[in-house]
Amino acid sequence: MFRSAIQFVLAVLWVGAIPGAASAAPCVAITVTATPKDRAALLGDMKGPQASLLQNWRSKGLIANYDVLFTRAPDAGVWDAMVMIAFRDDAAQTRWRAQLAPGSGGLAAQALADAAAVETTPCESVRSQGADSAPNPAILVIPYIALIPPADYLAYLDGYTIPQFRGWMTEGVLDGYDIVTSRFPAGRAWNATIVLRYRDDAALARRDEIVAKVRKQLASNPSWKAFSDSKKATRTEGRLALAEEIASGR
Repeated sequence: MFRSAIQFVLAVLWVGAIPGAASAAPCVAITVTATPKDRAALLGDMKGPQASLLQNWRSKGLIANYDVLFTRAPDAGVWDAMVMIAFRDDAAQTRWRAQLAPGSGGLAAQALADAAAVETTPCESVRSQGADSAPNPAILVIPYIALIPPADYLAYLDGYTIPQFRGWMTEGVLDGYDIVTSRFPAGRAWNATIVLRYRDDAALARRDEIVAKVRKQLASNPSWKAFSDSKKATRTEGRLALAEEIASGR
């Protein structure tokens, strides 16, 4: 997104949010799946017509920011493309919807033609940190089902998840992160999604090593340890996607 993944919601996401600060900027996450034979065509759609459409909306002030990700390889059960669209407020989102081509839902006509399935999730940005630094980040997108009320989940993020992310950033492997939650989660495959922007593939290769190192450091903190001991009752992790950023606007 803006050369790093999904910093897609409001100015706060594009310059790096104050650590721990909450935001509720509205956004839409659109995931697109193609058949294997149409995957290359979908990639072209996302780099061309879809990116142009998003940039046009942004230049007109209809959207605040956008980001387009594409998975590195075909993977059954994982989307091929993800389009993130951010709005300054709910009124802006309403104005955007009024401008959409009938039935498009925010996708370019070519992308719709090459899609086998589309899922659109209204969402909100809740946490973000990091700056535009690495030119070719390795991006992990991880969906979750939170098993606790939203306020408790935010406390869990602040008390358990984000301290780890900051540790990974201190270690120099992670450039930033973004966390969004679904506005209407009933029946959805996720109600929270985390996007991790690793500096490069070498940094991503150190993921397990750095996770273990930072958790060992944090284990001496009683508050963090309490969250760690209860995390299995807090959320379940879905199937992650390894993606590239192919278009972004801020």
